[in-house]
Amino acid sequence: MFRFISVLLILLGVAAMAFGAVQYFEAQKQPEALSVAPGASTVPAATPPPSTTRRATPVPTLEGDDEISVTITSAGSEMMSRLRTVPIAHEIPTSAKFGRPFDVTVAIDATGDSTAADALPGRGTIVEGTAQVSATVMAALSGDTFDIEAVTPMTQTVSPLTENVWRWRVTPTATGPQDLVIELFALEGDQALPVRTFRDKVEVQVSRIGQFVSIAKSISPLVVVFGGIGSFLGGLFGAFRFFRPG
Repeated sequence: MFRFISVLLILLGVAAMAFGAVQYFEAQKQPEALSVAPGASTVPAATPPPSTTRRATPVPTLEGDDEISVTITSAGSEMMSRLRTVPIAHEIPTSAKFGRPFDVTVAIDATGDSTAADALPGRGTIVEGTAQVSATVMAALSGDTFDIEAVTPMTQTVSPLTENVWRWRVTPTATGPQDLVIELFALEGDQALPVRTFRDKVEVQVSRIGQFVSIAKSISPLVVVFGGIGSFLGGLFGAFRFFRPG
């Protein structure tokens, strides 16, 4: 029994040192990464050209009163007139496991079909609707408590031959009900017009192993490393006493 405990302490010490070392080096790399919030998708800024500025059009009244002004936004209305309505669908799980990735998928169908749901995997909750799109569309996924990795290009040219599909690999970093936001933008020149937004809630559950990993990640990596060293040395000391001759 004493020998088993010594071996267990050595193994736990090695595992703790390895885990702590990985967390430490990851923490050192973070300042070198781009300063983008976790789970946030970057939307290119759209700088309106001079022609998009609002102008006031004088409209005389029939009663002879003072002239009034009506503010007209021409750029947005002109862009809206060129959009077309297509079916849109997205798929997202209602529940997920802490630390285990899942996929979020969005599809639009500009081929003339009445639904875009047939382009989805069909393993989660599917929400259908319509969206107004331009020739080029960008989809973005964001969530403060998720690590999000785009699997497909965020910006795509709308295809008349098959569905356009956007997919992300999403890993929960917190437990409980968490929010994910899908945003669709119609792109035209240097303009990005929001055309559809979905807000979904995912219930993130955690297993016993996930709880251990979560607690370990909340502890300083150096503390984990030193704890692993202590466990390793304690196991070696026990093994030395057990195998010591005489």
